[in-house]
Amino acid sequence: MDLIISYAWSHFYLAKPEVIRILQRFGDPAPHVEKTNVMGIAIAQTGLDNRAVIKHCRKLWHDKPLESFEFAVKWVPVDYWCLTDLDAMKRLIDDEISDRIGDNQTWGMKVHKRRWQRYHTCEIVDHLAADIDRKVDLDKPDRIIWVDVIGPETAISLLTPDEIFSITRPEP
Repeated sequence: MDLIISYAWSHFYLAKPEVIRILQRFGDPAPHVEKTNVMGIAIAQTGLDNRAVIKHCRKLWHDKPLESFEFAVKWVPVDYWCLTDLDAMKRLIDDEISDRIGDNQTWGMKVHKRRWQRYHTCEIVDHLAADIDRKVDLDKPDRIIWVDVIGPETAISLLTPDEIFSITRPEP
């Protein structure tokens, strides 16, 4: 399973061993971390459940903040990858994600685009959200459709607010 890891610019070679050490601590004997073509973003591949990793990160940060996270500051699970193309992203959301938002749940969308200036963020959200017939709540949604454009590939996930770990973000 994949995770998108944000790290301080120019600190990949310090963030990489930190991510590997943390994932090994959680029980992954052979995690893999690679730099993307976007400064400050890495992809971690782990044999662990990526949502469980987020829970472990939160607990580790709570128990030992000074010993754990110095360079890998934000961790987000990835459910799906697709090409960075509006129609491909929309198909993926329509086919795999929108039905997983319960009838009585609210939702919001977060789009993070890097190295893709073809569309304004509002245009992306309008296109991707057009067919989702659930109530929107941008402040405290039950579910978040998380879209991370990383150059030619896009990561898309359906998350609850507590399935994102950031040392700079308050607890949900």
